[in-house]
Amino acid sequence: MRSPKGLAVCMFSRIMPAHAAGGMQDHVQTLSAGLARQGHAISVITTARADGVEFEIVDGVEIYFLRGTAVGRYSAAFWNLSARKFEQLHADKRFDVLHSQSIGAYGVYKKRLPRKYRLPLVTSLHGTHFDVVTTSWHTDFALTNPLGLARFAAVAVQMLWNYASRDLWFIRGSDVVIATSDADVAKYRKYYRLPDAQIRKVYNGIDTRLFSPVTNPQSLESLREELKIPANDKIILALARLQKDKGVQNAIAVLPRVREKFPASLVIVGDGDYRAALENLARDLGVASHTRFVGTQSLVECARYFHLCDLFVDPTLRTDGYDLTIAEAMACAKPVIASDVGANATLIDAAARDGILIRRGDNEALLGAILRVLGDAEWARAMGARAREKMLARFSIEAMVDGMERVYREFAV
Repeated sequence: MRSPKGLAVCMFSRIMPAHAAGGMQDHVQTLSAGLARQGHAISVITTARADGVEFEIVDGVEIYFLRGTAVGRYSAAFWNLSARKFEQLHADKRFDVLHSQSIGAYGVYKKRLPRKYRLPLVTSLHGTHFDVVTTSWHTDFALTNPLGLARFAAVAVQMLWNYASRDLWFIRGSDVVIATSDADVAKYRKYYRLPDAQIRKVYNGIDTRLFSPVTNPQSLESLREELKIPANDKIILALARLQKDKGVQNAIAVLPRVREKFPASLVIVGDGDYRAALENLARDLGVASHTRFVGTQSLVECARYFHLCDLFVDPTLRTDGYDLTIAEAMACAKPVIASDVGANATLIDAAARDGILIRRGDNEALLGAILRVLGDAEWARAMGARAREKMLARFSIEAMVDGMERVYREFAV
């Protein structure tokens, strides 16, 4: 259903799928494309591309890559050039709304352009400074590790400086701040002292058509054969950037004991600077032959891996918004085990039995949950079915786009 009058929206994001794979950039593209399908004109201003491309249209979304900025990173150059690009585009497009992904529109805000052009500034946050500090505490802080202590101290000082000198004022200066989970509303009240009137809740959505239960199980046999996984092995899937704070090492750590009870293989989708450490851990624990590292995959390929698996695990140590991979697995009607951190409880309701939440870093709980799921196929199937129903009702792209459109229309002049 097309909107009665399309709005012109200028979106600011430091990173897009053309830069690298990741949840934030996928969300920005998915939201923008969904809004474009509803008849809105969406322009995204972002950082430079490594290949020098400065403009492209993807799924009806105009994307402007700013030459002279650091690829995928905030910088003074990005703040200045994004403000300049906005004014150039606004002279022709006459935007109705400015939408900042995280602090992407800080340069525009710093130059007071929302006030100059009388445009509402909508800000979507993807976690808080205190989430970053908490994550570093759980991954870096150790009295016996001087390097870890130094990293934690550096992260804490940098985050607190950013919060006090820049981001607090930008967030409070936005007309409305989007909370993408139930937990975020309370955080924004506490950390940024925002009144309820300045907060709107819009859940991040996923493509529930792409991520849906498999209709032709036989088509997955070729993928199993490519991975050289025995036909009787249960398949546990982890999909994440391979960094220490994502907790994939915990899935590897429990695999030997899982295999004492069930023939099982662990498939790891994603890449990152922690991959070598994870591969070494699998070798040290004697499960390298039962662990498959397949690297970063497209969303379409990720759907195939979700279809193939018997169970999805997200033992993250990171305090943040919920991982979209959890929603994608649930939409595929797969049982999910995830750390009870950040906003993951927005997706998984343990009381409703649509997934399993475990304490962060608790490998005994992770092991117990995996064994329960693999040991009771009917219970796991029912959990996946409930998860699929929830994703359709509350976390689809359509629900996200409709929610964001309501916010735009509420604040647009």
